[in-house]
Amino acid sequence: MNPFKYPFKYFIKRYHSSNLKANELKRMLNLWIPFILNRIKIIHISENFKTIKVLLKHSFWNINPNKSLWGGAIFSAADSFFPIMLKQNALLNGIETDFFTKATKVEYIKEAKTNLIFNFELNDDEVLNMIHILNSEGKYQKWHTVYGIDKKSNKCIKADIQPYLRVRRKE
Repeated sequence: MNPFKYPFKYFIKRYHSSNLKANELKRMLNLWIPFILNRIKIIHISENFKTIKVLLKHSFWNINPNKSLWGGAIFSAADSFFPIMLKQNALLNGIETDFFTKATKVEYIKEAKTNLIFNFELNDDEVLNMIHILNSEGKYQKWHTVYGIDKKSNKCIKADIQPYLRVRRKE
């Protein structure tokens, strides 16, 4: 498929591919309009998709009247990465899934008046547990936590994310 003739179809096909490369996903996500508008930048994705480092830039476009980061931008920076990481790890283990964020709880610990860094991390046990649950129950929906850290290393945001993955039915 020619990526220049049908960019959207190519993007979707690559996004759901088990041989998707980390840098390719990073490039795709950094070009996604909602991330651009909210000043969200993916800094790093590990080759095994177990860590993603995300920067939420503090700028004129995403601050509230108190000059702290707007809650919607914070939510956008925290919402989608655990399902993406889990989906890709399932694909690496031969399991195709449908995936989305089922629920998110955001706790505002401290005003975010600078850039925030979110370090999304999965350990080997979490991935093995997800694979086991998908193979035995057909769906996965455990909670994961990430913190938004400001320039002074303060935890400003705590986000609990509940990804939902279900084994894709063969048609």
